[in-house]
Amino acid sequence: MHDRYGLESQKFRHICQIGSSVSELYGCQEISTPILEFLNVFDRTLGEESDIVNKELYSFKDRNDSMLVMRPEGTAGICRAVISNGLAHSTSQKLYYYGPMFRHERPQKGRLRQFEQFGTEYFGFGHPSSDIEVIEMGWRFLSKLGLDKNVEIHINSLGDVASRIKYREVLTSYLRENVEKLSSDSVRRLENNPLRVLDSKDPGDIEVVNSSPQILNYLNEESNKRFEFICSGLKQLNIPFKLNPQLVRGLDYYDHTVWEFKCSNEKLGTSQGTILAGGRYDNLVEKMGGPKNVPGIGWAAGIERLSLLLEDSLLEQEKRPIAIVLARSEAGDSSVAPQATVSELAYYAHHVAGLLRGRGEKVLLIHPNSDILQPVSKALTKALKSNARQVVFIGEHEFQNNQVTVRNTDLREQQTCTLEEYISRTSTDS
Repeated sequence: MHDRYGLESQKFRHICQIGSSVSELYGCQEISTPILEFLNVFDRTLGEESDIVNKELYSFKDRNDSMLVMRPEGTAGICRAVISNGLAHSTSQKLYYYGPMFRHERPQKGRLRQFEQFGTEYFGFGHPSSDIEVIEMGWRFLSKLGLDKNVEIHINSLGDVASRIKYREVLTSYLRENVEKLSSDSVRRLENNPLRVLDSKDPGDIEVVNSSPQILNYLNEESNKRFEFICSGLKQLNIPFKLNPQLVRGLDYYDHTVWEFKCSNEKLGTSQGTILAGGRYDNLVEKMGGPKNVPGIGWAAGIERLSLLLEDSLLEQEKRPIAIVLARSEAGDSSVAPQATVSELAYYAHHVAGLLRGRGEKVLLIHPNSDILQPVSKALTKALKSNARQVVFIGEHEFQNNQVTVRNTDLREQQTCTLEEYISRTSTDS
């Protein structure tokens, strides 16, 4: 957990703006859910054997003895909101969100205990054509950020329930034959959810998993046909991907298609880090107490990781501000102005700033430190530190004549004109 400001805040805002604009191209609407949820929203959806539930939840009892949790991910909370607000009974929903999540895990580069995600969720779309669209949306999102060059999409199918039951029997038999090579966590998972072993990061487990039976060989005809449709569709769109039979994702609610966008970049601190991931969850709404037959699919991206990869040059350059300063002319006889005069200059400066801001200009009003007005040269030096493209000087002469003196800091040109002329010209230049 850390503070965010300056360039990092600019990157976060840029990522969320790009994500929002891309999502809206697909008909998505923004949704926001509370950071605090009841514990059962997550412990009955993420899976008892998931690392999130076992090790990473920030949970506590409130004064009413209700178990609350700081949300560790977005999908379950969005699903709860869809059910609570009756959206699952109406037309299909396309939603996007962004905000902080919390997991008590080991901090890494781009992965903190409080982290931000941008995500999308579809509800009511069951045809595999929607899988293609959601994956393509993620690809477009990263492309708009300029992050698609070193990205490889890993994709797999977990099949339907019947396919997973068949595969689970085969996998369990194989893992039991190699149980002495498994970590203690995987031995425990072997009894309750052996597919969780495939998601282990333990080196010994990975070695066993690499030689394990592949789930794609145990899909029934319907599941296999569905997955082939999706892969063919991605090829038609020229979206590169790689089949990864060991990919299962870390949460229990997924079925059929799962995918991860992996990036090779030393900034992530690993040879290949996941920056966006998602999958299908056709039974989640019903599992959480909602209506039956409301399929779902979605993805989420870690904003911290995207921010590490985002090149500064790709950020939209912010318009430089206009600085307004109160100053006396170099030829002035006295540096002390009556209180009323300084007040009137300040009010006039606020009036000028308000007119400019009303036209969408970024304005930095440099407030006086005292009743002593600075000379123009000192006021200019102070204003230039703000990277202003223009400096507007306001003194007694400008105030009395309803004028402003404006300096173009790039051309180093300065002129005095009426306030009306200046505002009109500024509006035209904008």
